[in-house]
Amino acid sequence: MLAIFNLAVPVLLVALIVSGLAATMHKSKKLSFATNNAIFLLLLALGIYYSVYGSSFNVLSLYHIYPFSSFTLVLFPLALLLVNIAAYYVEDSYIKFGIMLPIISVGVLSVGLASSLLTILVAIELMTIPTIILIALNGKQYAEPAAKLFLMAAISVAVFAFSIALAFPYDSSLSLVRAASGSTGTLYFLILSMVLLVASLGTEAALFPFDLWIPDVYQGSPNSISPMLAGINKKVAFIAIIEITFIVFIGQKASLTLIFGALAILTMFFGNLGAMVQTNVKRMLAYSSISQAGYIMVGLAAVSAFGLQAALFQIFAHSFMIIGAFIIAGFLAMEGFMSISDYSGLYKRSRFLAFSLTVIMLSMAGIPGLIGFVGKFLLFSSAISSGLIALAFIGIINSFISIYYYARLISNIYSSRDHKSMHVPREIYFTVLLVVAIVVFFGLYPAPLMALASAASSSIFSII
Repeated sequence: MLAIFNLAVPVLLVALIVSGLAATMHKSKKLSFATNNAIFLLLLALGIYYSVYGSSFNVLSLYHIYPFSSFTLVLFPLALLLVNIAAYYVEDSYIKFGIMLPIISVGVLSVGLASSLLTILVAIELMTIPTIILIALNGKQYAEPAAKLFLMAAISVAVFAFSIALAFPYDSSLSLVRAASGSTGTLYFLILSMVLLVASLGTEAALFPFDLWIPDVYQGSPNSISPMLAGINKKVAFIAIIEITFIVFIGQKASLTLIFGALAILTMFFGNLGAMVQTNVKRMLAYSSISQAGYIMVGLAAVSAFGLQAALFQIFAHSFMIIGAFIIAGFLAMEGFMSISDYSGLYKRSRFLAFSLTVIMLSMAGIPGLIGFVGKFLLFSSAISSGLIALAFIGIINSFISIYYYARLISNIYSSRDHKSMHVPREIYFTVLLVVAIVVFFGLYPAPLMALASAASSSIFSII
């Protein structure tokens, strides 16, 4: 009975694919929506169960269930659920989205559960290629973001494969557990492999200078895809970076600190300074997302259990903050709200959307009482505890810089203009309300999420 229960995750992943095929055959929008949501909820329940009981076992030599993968099994099904519900309203032809989402979801979930580098490589492609197809299927006007994302992905996978070959020239298993005892490459090849690996995944994770097309892709993508790109695909790249660097390359701690620290500084400044001059809301959110990637790198630069815990906490926090922000921005874009000035008087049109967007922006800025503040506090504290005081100070400066463009949007929301009230569909209302609840609850009571992130962090270091 226990063996059958241990197969629950791969069975549910197969069920996701089957549900997509069933929706294709029946061309049923409601069937696709309902089955996707049901499986996401079951996966979320499994993730919570595995996290509570600290489960640890291997599945079919492909997946490794342990506290770190359990963390991803809580994060991603919940994020996918929110994106799916919002897309049901935002997407004109949801049936296409409902068919592709199960394939993307299998790739997303497989990265966090992966037991080998090969699984990670295949899973990332399984996530990226259907996303590109989904963007392209929405019409000719989306050809540019689809083409740019395709080029980024093609270069990324080539560099990723080359970095694996450098680190493991004679090890055909590519097992992460075996890699923890020492890879087979020489020291110089290991360092070169590590740099190439971070560069390849940095394109998806939005790390400077590999993020130059990220704002174009996030802004130009359909309103149903942008939340997924920023809140899920980007976080998958961070999970892959953590799994590989903290297991395979942990022996090169000094090099990791140097590389991650430099990337953190450059990414924070690039994102924040870029966001300050934007007038389009989706583009501003894209640059903001880049700056948040820099904050996450501050925790990773500490190369410690505390730093990894802080990074995982912030990955969880920003995933839902940016999903909520892009869902609101996408819905308002359908109503003709594109630029920051268009948001003037939003509180008179919809107090709910105005309040929700304000809470999310304040959280991203790091205002106390919200999840974003807890994440930044943990990140900067972990850097200080590892002796990276200058890096923490630069992070704090960037956090203050970001207040400018968040406050500019908020001030426009509450400016005095007469507007008719706006109807918020229940799909948008529910997803945004859940995001706000997560932001406020874990901001006031972060202990459960901190415990989950701590267990995940400790399990990574226990492999080493």
